Amino acid sequence: MNDLFKEKAACWRIRLKKCMDAGMYTQASFAEALNKKYNKEYGQKDVSRWLNTGAKIKNGEVGFPKYDTMFRIADFFRVDVGYLTGETDEDLFSIEKACSYMGLNGEAIKAIRKITDPENMDSFFGKYRRDTFNKVLSAEGFSNFFDSLYDLHQTSISPKEESRVFEDLDSAIDYMRDLEYKGKIERYELNEALIMLINEIYPNPPHADLNISDKHAGIHTEFD
Repeated sequence: MNDLFKEKAACWRIRLKKCMDAGMYTQASFAEALNKKYNKEYGQKDVSRWLNTGAKIKNGEVGFPKYDTMFRIADFFRVDVGYLTGETDEDLFSIEKACSYMGLNGEAIKAIRKITDPENMDSFFGKYRRDTFNKVLSAEGFSNFFDSLYDLHQTSISPKEESRVFEDLDSAIDYMRDLEYKGKIERYELNEALIMLINEIYPNPPHADLNISDKHAGIHTEFD
């Protein structure tokens, strides 16, 4: 149990300091920001104690803050308490679940969340951004586009991952030329797949009925 406490305390210290550094908070400014948001009376000494959780003192060890304080700190930095204590390596348990379900890493999930504006779920622009993203991913041509992208990715990393021994310089040059040619073909196919994907999603330019009136000549023209 003591080892578990030390492990969680060490993680808490590291991640709390990381969150503070990301927000460019000093101990004093962080306490002030917490007080302003939650109407509390934390001081610089409180933050110092939080950053020394698990440290040896005369009477034993510096303990964790009360849970309500831990919750406020986590809420302030928009992370879960479990992230600060090492129960998950992702900021939020919801991200951890998404990573497990989709097989992606946390940075990829956050990038998707950023595109779809999760904090503006009811906003006009947020809705259309999500609609656009859903339309692209659900299109039949998206899998072809991704397959082409994957082929290019494999070609780009193969020389780095392979350890080849060539009989002579000409063989090495031929190999590199083949890779270069293959990469050009894959880029062309990727470009074509992207064009086909766009044409599938948006087959024609936006169409509208245009009515133009010439008040002076009394002429009314319609374009359809």
